[in-house]
Amino acid sequence: MTQLSLWLACIACLVAGTAYYLRPTQRYTQYLGAFAISIHTISLALVLLSRDGFNFLTIGFLIALIGNSMLWLSNRDKDLSLLLGAAFPLGAIIIALNAIQPWDLTQLHSPSWGTSAHILIASVAYSLFTAACGVGILLSIQEYQLKHHKLKQLLRVPPLQVLERLMFELIWAAFVLLTVTIATGFYFIDDMFAQHVAHKTFFTIASWFVFAGLLLGRHFAGWRGQLAVKLTLSGFFLLMLGYFGSQIALQILRH
Repeated sequence: MTQLSLWLACIACLVAGTAYYLRPTQRYTQYLGAFAISIHTISLALVLLSRDGFNFLTIGFLIALIGNSMLWLSNRDKDLSLLLGAAFPLGAIIIALNAIQPWDLTQLHSPSWGTSAHILIASVAYSLFTAACGVGILLSIQEYQLKHHKLKQLLRVPPLQVLERLMFELIWAAFVLLTVTIATGFYFIDDMFAQHVAHKTFFTIASWFVFAGLLLGRHFAGWRGQLAVKLTLSGFFLLMLGYFGSQIALQILRH
């Protein structure tokens, strides 16, 4: 049942992504997106119930679900169909990896509700940062095309001001959750600088400082455009390196 739901979710995400790319204005496209998210949710629940603990692919599964859901909701009053056309297929890849489990990954266990809350909050923060990066990339491309007068090649996206406002809204929400993630990590995890999590802690805190600097620069100096996008991508890279990079190094390369 779990495997069937995973492959159904994978197919649903691919179909929804194709529909958002080819038929963004059709009403059924939004319905397909809602259906894909629903199947995604069901398959994730079955995975969590059927496996003893979770691993970094399972957490990637959760991050993809939250990110796609956020973009789907934002698409109701903004045209983010191009971004959804890429996000759903990426989600399909993550679902497929959970279905085939190509690596012998160590299952992680949550010893307390506090640690579970820490992981959940972190996953939501990562999802929001992922969505912000996607919006930032669209913003960067659109701004480049406008500056170079390539008006015929403009992407099918909302105006620059709308994209920029959405990007910073996502960053603000993600930054608050990242702050809570770090705080709960220090409170519920015995030693955040233990050897097996020291690199993760370092990169997460470094990412926090990048986003804090970006938000302060935005407030006091009006940072925007390419600078804001570059800092967003830099902070996101540090965050992903801290989690997924360390997990790959610890769990895959050692086998």
